[in-house]
Amino acid sequence: MLLAQSITANHQLPDNEGSGALAETALNNRIPVVAVQILTEILATQNEDGTWGSNDHIEETIQYPAVTLLELASLPYTAALRTEIQDAISKAREALLIRQNTISNGTQSHLLSIPDIHPDALEECLHQNAHAKQTQKINGFVTYFSSLDHIKNLQPVRIKASILEASLYRPFLKAARGDIFPPSTAKEQDKYLDYIPIMWLLASASYRVFVPPEYLLDMMILSMWIFLADEYMESRIVKLPTAEFRQFRKYVEEDLYTGVPFKQTSRDNTTAILQEARSVFTAFATAVLSYPSLTSASATDLLDLRFETRNYLLHHLDQLEDNLRLVHQTSPQNPTTSEKPIRKKFLTPRTSFQTWIHTTAAGHISGPFAWAFFTCCMSSSLSSPHQPKNPGKKDCFRTPRQKLMAHGLNAHYGAFCRLYNDYGSVARDAAEGNLNSVNFPEFFSPATTSSSPLFEEEQHETSTPSSEAADEEKKAKSLLLSAARYERSCALTTMETLCRELESEAEEPKAGVGEGKRRQGKKWLADRIRVYVGAGEQFSDMYLTRDVTNGVK
Repeated sequence: MLLAQSITANHQLPDNEGSGALAETALNNRIPVVAVQILTEILATQNEDGTWGSNDHIEETIQYPAVTLLELASLPYTAALRTEIQDAISKAREALLIRQNTISNGTQSHLLSIPDIHPDALEECLHQNAHAKQTQKINGFVTYFSSLDHIKNLQPVRIKASILEASLYRPFLKAARGDIFPPSTAKEQDKYLDYIPIMWLLASASYRVFVPPEYLLDMMILSMWIFLADEYMESRIVKLPTAEFRQFRKYVEEDLYTGVPFKQTSRDNTTAILQEARSVFTAFATAVLSYPSLTSASATDLLDLRFETRNYLLHHLDQLEDNLRLVHQTSPQNPTTSEKPIRKKFLTPRTSFQTWIHTTAAGHISGPFAWAFFTCCMSSSLSSPHQPKNPGKKDCFRTPRQKLMAHGLNAHYGAFCRLYNDYGSVARDAAEGNLNSVNFPEFFSPATTSSSPLFEEEQHETSTPSSEAADEEKKAKSLLLSAARYERSCALTTMETLCRELESEAEEPKAGVGEGKRRQGKKWLADRIRVYVGAGEQFSDMYLTRDVTNGVK
């Protein structure tokens, strides 16, 4: 309650009475996150009878949360939760009235007075500060995300509060948007800046674990960079002439990997596009490898990140080459007419589908790269300089067994993320000439397309007539979804095996940490792994119904 009162008091200070950096940064960006987290826990943990905690209630345990809600309701950025706040306070007042009617007059004199909790006063307070546009936008997201399988059993108030909290991270992402990549010219205008924070906050809420905001912001920034790198590759690098495309590949393979800084010289006769590309991805690699949260990561984990950063870009180049071959090949389905086929069969794949999905495809979607970044973040946390009894930097995963489990988890994770992404982007990929999983020969084989349980289920649910080509596409997408669900189940099984082992592992002694804490093992690491995978699940479930990637062609 006192913290909530401090937050509202600071918010009400005139602009010229702020305390420098606090007023500009913490008050405007960081403190609202804390305020919404407090609000979320109070709203989500209230009992049906309007009380909080166990059944042995005392008045203060009802009044303190209610007064805290009233304090936070005066903040403009909590307007989206005004209905939930009003309902919670009304229930709390009813619980207090019942309690007060059953106690003696002598005890009643010690109760705190809460005259301002009346719903009418609350409504007036909220009405004055309501951000109608923000509330409408948040309510739209709530309606959509509440329907996703991964969080359908989550409390509605946690879903809404998580989306509200996610909106507070957008300014951080927007501020960092132009640090590396040039502005987007796409009509969607970086709409994923809204979605990225939601995915991470809902993943944290779904596992009911607290993850430090600093970690969440790190992963949000990485997610944004991944979207921007993909967009830049498909809008700029694809335009390079063949000779310069090869030069760029050589730059990624050699100079970028070894850390040789790119320097433009007057003798460089390359085009402006190639010059810009090398500058952009030099900045990208530098930003990744020197990211502040990785400063204490182990040499082994950092080496892996350097390796996967290069591979991530090379997989993008492989995808672009495959796209070009797909676009330039003659369609075997319709060779004599100008009618565009719904999808092309890829005639020159570099590997089989199952190999491609675990190498080029998973790498292109950033599976190994993002996991290497995450691993370095966790390694840096383990290697904190404030642990004098354990000097030196430590790998995120301690044993060869754990490292192999982590690798297996990420292999399935990268595959299912790409498969779900492809499911959601079949139409866009066909329009833009991008290679999609459904273009592989395995999705055209009579043996696989003649019978598909998922397709038959869809056909049973709808009687809408469709063309033969449309039916074939539906069959292919049902096969794609079946493969995605298999990889997802493998990832979740491996994840739980790894997390259980981490939770049972006794951590080495840390300065100032008692035996009880050490017996908890590395639960904090297991929790962050679950949130990491959960964010991928959120994106995957979303791609079943909508595609948030900027169009580039």
